[in-house]
Amino acid sequence: MMLVLYGGKRSPFVRRVAIWLGLQGRKFERRPVDLFGADFESFRARNPLSRVPVLTTPDGDLIETAAIIDYLETTAAPAQRLIPPGGSDRIACQQQIALATAIAEKGVAYVYETERRPAHLVWSDWVDRLRSQVGQGLEAIEAQTPETGWFGGSTPNGADAAVIASMDFLATISGFPDRSIAPRVIAIAARSQAHAAFGTTHPNA
Repeated sequence: MMLVLYGGKRSPFVRRVAIWLGLQGRKFERRPVDLFGADFESFRARNPLSRVPVLTTPDGDLIETAAIIDYLETTAAPAQRLIPPGGSDRIACQQQIALATAIAEKGVAYVYETERRPAHLVWSDWVDRLRSQVGQGLEAIEAQTPETGWFGGSTPNGADAAVIASMDFLATISGFPDRSIAPRVIAIAARSQAHAAFGTTHPNA
């Protein structure tokens, strides 16, 4: 059975799953979903909350990024797994993924507030808070980003998938964020595009 990933190109969470699938060498099909339009009601059959990502597997429809990633890790051969098996390397990878997740969540909240909410209802203090949180998150992940290679060393791991998906999502937001605070993150995102798992899943691909 072919794995099917539902969700749009812009979502950093859908993209993370797509990158993960690619890095593990799994064949899958991508199907776009318009949750701000015609697909909202019908998509409840796959996720009662009508949100993405959803991954259709031989074990059924899986929802929520963390649960999908856990499934991919537990069903992969040891050599295909993208999270170190234990020790300080595993802790570091999981914390980098957590930080990238938080950055993406704040970026998505910023998009909803500035792109989806009517302009006269936008709460400027909340917008400023979101920008500040994303900036602080980028500064934190910048300090951990390697100048060469990957978070995973010679090959990308789960932290690379999460950080690059989040950074490329932020780049779709006009004028946001102040990218000068994260030159190493920008650089690793740029060089990742030569790798098929990242290049073929890029929001602009």
